[in-house]
Amino acid sequence: MATHTGLVLDGLARDPDRVAIRCGEVSLTARECLDDVYRLARALAATGLGRGDGVTVLAGNRPETVLVRLAANLIGCRVAMLSTDRPVADQIAMAEDALTAALVFDPVRYGAAARRITAALPGALPLALGPAPSGAPVPGTDLLAAAAGLSATPLAPRYRPEDVMAVRFTGGSTGRPKGVLRRFVRPPRPELVAASTFLLCTGLCHGGGGTADLALAAGGTVVLQDGFAADAVLAAVERYRVSRVYLPPHLLYQVLDHPALPRTDTGSLRRVTYTGCPASPERLAEATRRLGRVLHQTYSLTECGPVTRLTPDEHLDPRLLTTAGTPFPDTEVRILDEDGTPLPAGRTGEICVRTPAVMAGYWRNPELTARVLRDGWLHTGDLGSLDRSGYLTVAERRDAMAIVDAHNVFPRDVEEPLLAHPAVREAVMFATTGRDRLERVHAAVTTAPGAGVTEQQLHRWVRERSGPLCDPATILLLPGLPLSETGKPDLAALRALLPDAGTTAGVGRVLGARGEG
Repeated sequence: MATHTGLVLDGLARDPDRVAIRCGEVSLTARECLDDVYRLARALAATGLGRGDGVTVLAGNRPETVLVRLAANLIGCRVAMLSTDRPVADQIAMAEDALTAALVFDPVRYGAAARRITAALPGALPLALGPAPSGAPVPGTDLLAAAAGLSATPLAPRYRPEDVMAVRFTGGSTGRPKGVLRRFVRPPRPELVAASTFLLCTGLCHGGGGTADLALAAGGTVVLQDGFAADAVLAAVERYRVSRVYLPPHLLYQVLDHPALPRTDTGSLRRVTYTGCPASPERLAEATRRLGRVLHQTYSLTECGPVTRLTPDEHLDPRLLTTAGTPFPDTEVRILDEDGTPLPAGRTGEICVRTPAVMAGYWRNPELTARVLRDGWLHTGDLGSLDRSGYLTVAERRDAMAIVDAHNVFPRDVEEPLLAHPAVREAVMFATTGRDRLERVHAAVTTAPGAGVTEQQLHRWVRERSGPLCDPATILLLPGLPLSETGKPDLAALRALLPDAGTTAGVGRVLGARGEG
């Protein structure tokens, strides 16, 4: 029975002399990767970790992150990858929920966060991926040093196909992280593609990490970049003859706008995949003109992977650029009304999906699993419609949520830090969609009389507590919130107060923390 970990290790063993991972000036052959996986697996096992234990990883895009995940899986551990850009409080909550037995972390970039996580979870064994910076107090032992002297001979897998391989965290309907449960057994999709060079400039903890695994399993090479920079992406495409890359729309736009693009050789590209949020049809057409017939859109969810696709050739038809394409051959999509009745073509309702790649359920949350998985169908919570040709249009999400730079931003992420400010009385988040179809988050607040707080001070306050993604593009300081007839914040009225209301009013949708009045 095929397993995810087994396919990756077999792919590395098939052509051991090829370069499998590049990161900066570091290049690792497939044989070196395999040797490190087996050494790391023995080092992890020597700490007492084994089948069924939870290993949580907090590290960026570096080769050791890929290899320690494989090593932990090889000895039967389930792995949870923490998002590196979430507040530490959320990372602690996720690590606790994952039942973390060991925290593996990058001591240089995330040593401070690791100290706070292990202090909150004293039962979690801290394991550093390398030595601590000079003079920095970092918990735990150096896992890489412990593994260096161990045997690199192959190690038999200690997992069973039905065991839990990974807990992948994603935002839920309330914005609280929830874990998607994945088992070792691998469904027959997506199919492995021919050996390619895949550039990963988004987090390993998100969907790109799975794509990197599949590239290695297919005999390809993974080029890792720890963070996105348009010039670095273009340089890597030319230098390493990159054939595949994942670029959410906001990153794709930055590549298109970079002055180095016209003089960069991008002829090696065969697929530029984007997903995460709607894209501007005008910019997609521009991307096809400038990069060639390489764009590949998917409508994907952490709970089930890719659902629909819009192929490079379909990107040549302007009428299709506002759709998410048609379902994969092994996937069924239906649109249901609020009573669960299937809707005809053209009608908007909840998108429901049936696919062999659907999750086993939510980690430690049987009630939510039962609500979302019913009779083999995944109820996505997204709203959309199917046309008569089977093309899916995703209209919006039921949740009061915005997507900023391919990350979910929920009202609590913006409102809670604002309400924690001693000068703020009320706070409401709302979002607009510009002509480029990218969402922007805004907030309106009322303050205590005579508080004297400024918009700049509130921006800094939010960034320090929730990070830059949750910092609103605009913060309106108002004497009172405009209310609808039902007494809820009037989001249309708030949008009209934006400095650029003349260009954003009536474009796209607005999402509110408490619903529209």
